Order: sequence, then C-alpha cells, then structure tokens
Amino acid sequence: MLLDRHRVAKLVELSALERTLQGPERLLREEDVALLVKAAYDDATEAARAEFMARIKSYPETTWPWSTMQSMAPRGGGGGVGPGVKVVLSAKPELYAPAALILIRGQAESADADPGNRLPDRAAPEGAPWIPLHHALDTWDTKAILAWVGPQGWMNPAAGQVPKDTGNGTTPQPNKGGELPVPQPPASGSAVTWKHPAVLAAGGVVVVVGAVALYNASQQRDRRRLEEALEAQEEQQ
Repeated sequence: MLLDRHRVAKLVELSALERTLQGPERLLREEDVALLVKAAYDDATEAARAEFMARIKSYPETTWPWSTMQSMAPRGGGGGVGPGVKVVLSAKPELYAPAALILIRGQAESADADPGNRLPDRAAPEGAPWIPLHHALDTWDTKAILAWVGPQGWMNPAAGQVPKDTGNGTTPQPNKGGELPVPQPPASGSAVTWKHPAVLAAGGVVVVVGAVALYNASQQRDRRRLEEALEAQEEQQ
C-alpha cells in the first residue's frame, strides 16, 4: 500500500494549527490546507473520495477547508476544533483523525510512487510489524505517527529501518532527534485545476465561499465535473 509520509507529516502540522490559528494567520494558511487536500484527492481511489465526501458533508460550509483538518482525541478531551466550530466528541475511532487522512490513506497505486512511501498491506503477514503505525493513524496519535517518519521512508522506530520491500536501494538511516523530512508541496499544476476558495488580493485576503460545489457534488460525479464547477464559480467573480 502507498502512504505518503510527507503528506502525513504536513497533515499533522496543519491539524495542530487548526486548533490554534485565528484571524489573518488562519486565512493565510488556508491555501496550504487546500493544496494538501487537492493533492490527496487527486491521488486517492474512488472509494476513498466517496468516503471523504460523505464525511465532510456533515461539516458547515463556512469552515471549509479547515474542517478537513479537524481532529478529535479519543481520551482526555484533548481533541480540538477550529474557532467557532462546535463538534461533539465521538466514541467512534474513525472520527479521531482529520477527514483529509481518508484521502491520504486511500492513495491509489502508482508505478512511479516514492518507494519510501510504500508499506506492506495491513492484513498481510509481513504487515504485522507495522500495525502500531496503523493504530497510531486510527487514533490520531501524532507523536507516535511522527516517530515512524524517516528521512528515506517509513521506518519502524523499534527496528530502525525502512520496510524491506521499498526497493529504494538506499541504506536505512535512523531518525535522529526526531528529525522529519520536509513535506513536499503538491505538483505545480494542481492549484490551477482545483481553485481554492480563498483568493489572495492586494491589501489582504478575500474569502469566497467556494466549497458549495464540493459539498453538493454527488459521489458519482468525477473530478472533471468538480473542477469545472469551481472554475465556473471563479469566472463569475
């Protein structure tokens, strides 16, 4: 299976910021959120996209795109949501992690994917050593998740190595001092086809409610129809 460690690390960062950022700082980071969601959506399977859409339809449109970063802790009330958003903590583990993680975990197979992002299937016998990572993702234990992020690929902190089947031809390196790889930005063309509802303008940031097309899109519509709806909205501004 594929699990982009850079996107997971970026999601951990933005999910933490979602709990604290307000005002202009929050607006200025919206583009980072939208780009991450866009890239993950483009690379996800249809099943992951459908699950993601079903999840976010329950969120207020006014909280887009930060709503995709919201997380809830399974214990101690440590989970958080953005300013002005009321979300009841749920006992359902599938709601602990941000909605965007559904897309990241549902990445479609690709021959040119980074070998360091490849893990054994969870149900496979060779996947047993990686169950703690999956559990950390399930419960959104960010400290534990980041311990598995290595500079060259996912690595078991107990074993100190990347998965044997990555085939990256490199010598595994320990994750010294908790050092994380720099999250990689999405491809340059991604922001062109899926416009973000926040438009940067001279003198400030103008927020345009552009999430309606995404929220109302049915699971049967393909990505092209979603892109056309958002592009048409921008042309009307």
